[in-house]
Amino acid sequence: MEETGSYRLNLLGPFRLSSPDGTRIPVVSKRGQAMLCMLALSGGGERTRSWLQDRLWGARSPEQGMASLRRELSNLRSIVNIDGHSLLGSDHQRVWIDLGIASVDARALDSTALGASGELLEGLDIAGAEGFEEWLRDERARIALRMAANPPVSATEAASPAAATRDFARLPALAVLAFANQTGDAALDHVAEGMSEDLIDRLANLRWLPVIARGSSLARTVEGETARAAALRLGARYAVEGRLRMVGDQYVLALALIDADDGTQLWSNRSALPAASAHDLIEELLVGLTAVLGDRIEQQQQAIAVKKRDGDAGFHDLIWRGKWHLNRLTKADSAAARDCFAKALALEPNLAEAIVQVAWVRLWDLWVARADDVQTREARKLAQQAVVADCDDARGYMLIGIAESWLRQPLRAEAMLTRAIALNPSLVMARVQLGATHYLRGNPGEAIKHLALALRLSPNDQNLFFTHGEIAQAYLMLGDYEAALQHAEHSQLQRAGYWMPYVIKINALAHLGRITAAQATLAELRQMRPDFTLEFCDWTPFVDSMWNEALRRGLNLAGA
Repeated sequence: MEETGSYRLNLLGPFRLSSPDGTRIPVVSKRGQAMLCMLALSGGGERTRSWLQDRLWGARSPEQGMASLRRELSNLRSIVNIDGHSLLGSDHQRVWIDLGIASVDARALDSTALGASGELLEGLDIAGAEGFEEWLRDERARIALRMAANPPVSATEAASPAAATRDFARLPALAVLAFANQTGDAALDHVAEGMSEDLIDRLANLRWLPVIARGSSLARTVEGETARAAALRLGARYAVEGRLRMVGDQYVLALALIDADDGTQLWSNRSALPAASAHDLIEELLVGLTAVLGDRIEQQQQAIAVKKRDGDAGFHDLIWRGKWHLNRLTKADSAAARDCFAKALALEPNLAEAIVQVAWVRLWDLWVARADDVQTREARKLAQQAVVADCDDARGYMLIGIAESWLRQPLRAEAMLTRAIALNPSLVMARVQLGATHYLRGNPGEAIKHLALALRLSPNDQNLFFTHGEIAQAYLMLGDYEAALQHAEHSQLQRAGYWMPYVIKINALAHLGRITAAQATLAELRQMRPDFTLEFCDWTPFVDSMWNEALRRGLNLAGA
C-alpha cells in the first residue's frame, strides 16, 4: 500500500517522481534519474559515494568523477527536497534516499505489480556509463527472473516468510551476506560493503544462478544469526559470508560457502590484499571468486542430481546430470550427457539454458571428432539460437566464438568472445578461447596474456587440462620450449587421454635436442591413441598452415 503523504517514485516504465501532494517533480538529468533509482533499490536506500561515482562517472578521472557527483547531488537536492521534506541526503561517505517517505514501485513484493508498468527505467541510456548499464541490465534480469519464478500472489501471501523460498522453487538461490569489517578501522566499513555488493553484481552475471538481491541479503542481517539461518530465512540454498581482516601488515578477505540444507561448509578461501583500496587487485579477486563460487555450486548441484531417480528428474536435474556426465570426459558419458540435454530441451524448447547445453555438448563432440566446416556451421546455428533465447547470457556468444575460431574466422571469434567476457568477466573458458584465437592467427605473445589471466582467475577449473594445453602451444610458437614442456606436462597430468599436449611435448623435446625423450613420448601417444596420425595436426585451425606444418616437422624429428 502506498503511504499517504509520501513521495512516489515510479521506476518501472519511464522514470517519474511525484511530490507528496501528487505534483510531478521534473528530474531532467539522466544521471540524476539513474542515481535516484540505484539508491531506491539498494539495501536501506543508501550507497557509498565511491560506488555511485564508479558506476555513473567511471570513465572519468577520480577527481573529475568526484566533482561531477558533488554537482549532481547539489542539483538533485535542490529539486527533490521540497516543503520541508528531505528525500535525498548525503555525508562525506554516503548518499541515501529516505525510504520512510518514499513509495517505490520496483520495491513492491507483489509480482503482478512488478510486471504491470514495463521494464526498469524504460528508454534510459547514458553514454559512457558502462558501470550503470551493467547494473541496470542485472536489475532488469532479477525482475524478469522473479516474474518467471513467482506467480502472482496477494499482498498478504507476498509478505509471508514462505514467499522468499517460493521465488526460487525451481533453482538453488545464493545469498551473499554483508561482509564483516574486522580490521578495527571503521573507515573500512564501506570497503567491506562495496566488495560484497560487487560480488553480488558479478554472480548475477552467471545467469543460471538466482542471487538474492542486495536489498535483502545485505540489509537483513540479524545480530548473532548464523550464515545457514540467514540463508534459510532468505529462501536461499547457499550462502556466502565474508570477513575483512588485518593479518600482519596485509589485509585478508576470508570467504566461506555454506550449504544451508545441512550447514556444510563447501568451500573456503583466504585472499591477501596489500591495501584495502587496491581497486585493480580487488576487481581481479572478485572476478576469480565469482568463477570459483559458480563452479563449486555447480559441482554440488551435479552431485545432488545424479543421486535422484530418473522418474524424479525435472528440467534442472537433467541439466545438472548432463553436466556431470560431460565432465567425466568419456564417450559413454558424452552420450549420456547428450541424452539428458535432449530431454531437457524437449521439456523447455525455448529456454536458453537447454539450448546452451545442447550447443555445448555438440561442439564438444565435434572437437573430439575433429569436425568439418559443415558440422561446425550447424553447431554455430545452435549457439546463435541460444543468444536469441537470452541475449544477456555470455555463454551463447562464447559458443559462437568457438565455432568461428574453428572456421578460421579469428576476428569474428574475437568479437564474440570479447562480448561474452564483457557480459560475464568470470566466464573463464571464454578467456581461454580468446587466448586461443590470438595464437591461431599467429600472435602467441598476446595469447599468453589472456591464458595466464584465465589460469590465475580459476586455478582449479575442471577444464584446466585444456588451458595448460593452450598455453603450451603458445609457448611452443614463441620458441620457449621449456615453458611449453612444463605446461604440456601439466595438461597431461590433468587428463592423460588428451593427445594435443603429447604433440606439443614431442615438438618441444625435439627442438631441445632431447630426441630419445621425444621418441619415448611419441611411443606413449601411440599406445594411448592407436588411431593417432599426422593428420591430427592438420585439424588445429591455424589461419596460416605453416604452423600445422611446424607441428608435423617436430613429430617427424621424433620418427613419426
